[in-house]
Amino acid sequence: MTRRDFVGRLGAGVLALGAAGSVARGQGSPKVGIAQSEHVLVDGAVRPYTVGEMIDRAVMFVTGAASADAAWSGLFSADEVVGIKPNGLGGYGCSTDPAVITHCIQRLHGVGVRPESILLWEDRPNNLDACSLSVDEPLLGARSHLIQSDLTEPITHGSLTDRFFRPLVNDVDAVLNLPILKAHPICGVTLAMKNHYGSLADPSAQHFDRCNTPMVDLADMPFIRDKTRLVVCDGTRARIQGQAYGEPEYYPNVVMAATDPVAHDTVGYHIIEDERERRGIAPLKGSDLEPRYIAMAAERGLGVADLESIDYEVIDLA
Repeated sequence: MTRRDFVGRLGAGVLALGAAGSVARGQGSPKVGIAQSEHVLVDGAVRPYTVGEMIDRAVMFVTGAASADAAWSGLFSADEVVGIKPNGLGGYGCSTDPAVITHCIQRLHGVGVRPESILLWEDRPNNLDACSLSVDEPLLGARSHLIQSDLTEPITHGSLTDRFFRPLVNDVDAVLNLPILKAHPICGVTLAMKNHYGSLADPSAQHFDRCNTPMVDLADMPFIRDKTRLVVCDGTRARIQGQAYGEPEYYPNVVMAATDPVAHDTVGYHIIEDERERRGIAPLKGSDLEPRYIAMAAERGLGVADLESIDYEVIDLA
């Protein structure tokens, strides 16, 4: 099965494990698990049990573990401080769903991570609110933070200079990145790497070079590069063109998991690109909107951007 066959089937929403199967690569290839269920949305709402099963199956594929408990305990430890970065920029219709966040917190509790050792953050009150998070009301004991209340002094890395959420830099041992599957009007797509624009004080200042150079420098920050343990992308709903906020334009009904953010963003980019093609929308590739930062990050040694070198599997839970 070619890349186009694979992603085209996903875009059409007709993937089945028996038809798509696993695309096996060489030993050491990064893995991206893609769990899909046509039952995850009911009247536009995410079903917690279904999305939880999807998350676990995708994470099991990535880790090679035989059970969800083993998968999560292989990634996180009871004595760690775990930082969770959701994405609420899309608004209520297209942000990291609270069911996704809740399941991940519950899995961390199962590993033994103390509730007070789990931190969530966003850069704006409305972004937290879009994920049903509140500074005043901890979710299962995990506290939510607005980064502006606790920032570092300016940190420079490459082309990027900004202030960052201090606990991410100083306190967090492991990061769980929970992005959304969506397009972006400046850099083409906004997935795992760009989600950390919500971890710095002035994201608007980091949109030069269509975000490409600053985003790679951001992903290469040691406290992001070395602490990122897992990406779980909420792809139950998505946007494929225009602004990075607003109502969903596409319902892939998927959850993606990866430990390599670059490989994750590569797969997500191709899903968006092929759905655009299916609808007759101009391709991102070869235009000003091509997400060059993905290949640039691979050149920096931050992950794998060649789809043919990524081991991905579509897990059909229909």
